[in-house]
Amino acid sequence: MEIIKESDYRRIIAIGDLHGYCAPMKRLLEKIDLSKEDLLIFMGDYVDRGPESSKVIDTLLELCSKWQNLLFLKGNHEDMMLGSLGHPASVNDLNTWMYNGGGWTLKSYGMGPDNMRELGNGWRSEKQRRVINSHIPESHIDFLLDLKLYIETENYFFCHGGIDPDVSIEQGRHNAFDLLWMRDHIYAENYAWEKTVVCGHTPLHDVLIRDRLICIDTGLYYYGKLSAIDVLGQKIFSARR
Repeated sequence: MEIIKESDYRRIIAIGDLHGYCAPMKRLLEKIDLSKEDLLIFMGDYVDRGPESSKVIDTLLELCSKWQNLLFLKGNHEDMMLGSLGHPASVNDLNTWMYNGGGWTLKSYGMGPDNMRELGNGWRSEKQRRVINSHIPESHIDFLLDLKLYIETENYFFCHGGIDPDVSIEQGRHNAFDLLWMRDHIYAENYAWEKTVVCGHTPLHDVLIRDRLICIDTGLYYYGKLSAIDVLGQKIFSARR
């Protein structure tokens, strides 16, 4: 994947996990006050747990029609959703997705209780997948399929989950499961990485900034706060749920 030149932008801003909440994202974007010289990177987990997953993706697609410099990472929740829709994924078990908030996502797309109950029986059948897919607009599926596993600049490596702290970024970028699910690096004391890793996925009360690690997930679902950071200027933005 092509390395993004930091000098092409005034700010490079990473925005944390949205998890089906639209209003805090809109308030945060107002605070950020985007310009054409900014690059905005969404860190994944747009869906699940919150009540407005469908609306969140609609809003992101609308944002794409107004701004060019937007990039979107894939989160583990998008991966589970794609797996349940029948697409290649690291996790393709419907029960795992439902346990992790997938039911709220399907409800946001208008799926009723009868269809929900039906999913509990033989979900691998084509009928079950047709039922799920019939509720989700093609534009949303295309959006999910276009999500990136990582984004890289000269000095920063952006991914949703993380990288094993004991391997180089060159090695770690090939481990799709870690890029979506890794948490061990949050608690490590040392990193073998040659760049600063910027991630979401692990909800914390505040933005975590260490030498070679930034975690931007401040637990919108758990703690009620959505955060973003301009990695070039180290300025933090936040909005409450």
